[in-house]
Amino acid sequence: MKIKDPMTAIIESRLDIPSIIGTYFPEWMDIAQSVMCPFHEDTKPSLHIDPSGKGYCHGCHAAFRDIVHLVSLMEGCSQEDAKHRLYSMVVDVVPEAQVQAYVKYFKKKALDYLRGRNISDDIIDKFKLGQEPQSDRITIPIYDQFGFCVNIRRMGWLKEHRTKALNIKGKGAVRLFPEKNLIMERRIVLVEGEFDCLVGRALGLPTVTWTGGASNWNDEYTHLFTGKAVWLLYDNDRAGREGMEQAREKLAPFTPHIFQPEPPLGKRYKDLTDWSYQNKTFIFDLKMAIRLHRFPRYEKQVKVCPCCGQEIRRMR
Repeated sequence: MKIKDPMTAIIESRLDIPSIIGTYFPEWMDIAQSVMCPFHEDTKPSLHIDPSGKGYCHGCHAAFRDIVHLVSLMEGCSQEDAKHRLYSMVVDVVPEAQVQAYVKYFKKKALDYLRGRNISDDIIDKFKLGQEPQSDRITIPIYDQFGFCVNIRRMGWLKEHRTKALNIKGKGAVRLFPEKNLIMERRIVLVEGEFDCLVGRALGLPTVTWTGGASNWNDEYTHLFTGKAVWLLYDNDRAGREGMEQAREKLAPFTPHIFQPEPPLGKRYKDLTDWSYQNKTFIFDLKMAIRLHRFPRYEKQVKVCPCCGQEIRRMR
């Protein structure tokens, strides 16, 4: 059985495929009837299309295996381009031009604030941080695993910014950041907040965070942690400790490799940003623990679909 790529799987699970077929073939009904084939001079309906988007013409033998293939043929574009067009209908992506406009507006005072938090210029450039002109908030674009921007977090850093973070209206669902890194890496440090995540990345740690604070979690994405080694490193306060306990419970069914290092104690040691320049020994020891962690050789490596979380099994 051939496994579909994750993007196509999401398209098929979330789009109304019969409606898309109907835009190209108004006479088509979702009972898999035949229609006039556009790929040759058809004299009677010979193109059979089923509700999944799979089709075959009994006249010219044209064939397409799914809705992505059909759209590519009808639009005269590559299947990759068709797939991206359809996926954009699913996620309602944020235009890249908006991300770049914030990047260009970035002012020195905001840049100095990030540098003071040990967020390097390389990380600022890599994750396309910027600044919103109206509020002067620092912007962090949130990309999904396929590289589409699905939200822009507007982070408060000035005294007048009473709200810690704002989302684009209608796009504030709790997600993972950076999602693609989580999928590509096997060792993960789960931290609290985007700024701490960026600090960790600047330090060479495989940090990931939820876009919603210590107490927020989205079960839709928990399967992305399957089989990974996860170090829990939330803020050193009551909310952080409660958040780590929740994280441990949520992750337990998906991986046995969960670690909770003891952070430095004291009021001045609140979060990863504080530890990054006040307790370099802790950071060094953490990096060594991550680097030296070995997964048991006898452990069966279960492959899961990054879209639906189901185990991928090979046909025998």
